[in-house]
Amino acid sequence: MLKLYHRWGSTCSKRVRICLAEKGLEWEGRIMTAVEERENLEPWYIDLNPNGVVPTLEHDGRILIESCVILEYLDDVFPEVPLRPADPYDRAAMRIWLDKAEFVVHKNVNVLSHNRRHSSTASGVDKDAWLRNAEKYPKFEYRQERIRRFHEGVSAEQENFAEACLAELMDEMDATLSKSPWLAGDEYSLADISITPYIQRFEANELTRLVDWTVRPAVGEWWRRITARPSYEEGMRLDLAK
Repeated sequence: MLKLYHRWGSTCSKRVRICLAEKGLEWEGRIMTAVEERENLEPWYIDLNPNGVVPTLEHDGRILIESCVILEYLDDVFPEVPLRPADPYDRAAMRIWLDKAEFVVHKNVNVLSHNRRHSSTASGVDKDAWLRNAEKYPKFEYRQERIRRFHEGVSAEQENFAEACLAELMDEMDATLSKSPWLAGDEYSLADISITPYIQRFEANELTRLVDWTVRPAVGEWWRRITARPSYEEGMRLDLAK
């Protein structure tokens, strides 16, 4: 039995759902509410995921956290539809892309999303509830950063820096995809899955500098093939994302 604690709009949740779809696995979903009092900060969920974030995967009573770790776990346990390259070099390249997805893409998208989606000045955000939730996060670093952003916001300089880091990564993607059809060689893999939700987030946040396929045609062709896969529609579920 696979049970996924997730949100439709969470990029990290989307990674895992795409993987589940590619493998044709059945799973039970538990959607974590994202309104004023967030379920992911309730004590019962913190017991499952000490970071207080989604997704969390429960498999036969055992708990896994961190979306990229979950991806590799699913490929270990359900290898019938392999999503890691057989060649050791390509597999290493895949893991480099998983690392970039987490520590370059996710990190900088988080910066760019703050003013657009999460800040105390964004339309529709309850400032008191937002700060209350920020103070509940169990991990010191994440809690303090959210509180700092609540009071100080994200500056234009910080946004420009984050976008430049992402543009650099997109250039790396274009160079890689100019030489091979997928990010880690000749076969679709977890590398491609790990990046996919963020390209959609770039489009949603109108980061036109990053999604101009005339500038990066190899990424544009890769993106056309990504969005044509049945797992994209099933895993992303854009109609339900909130």
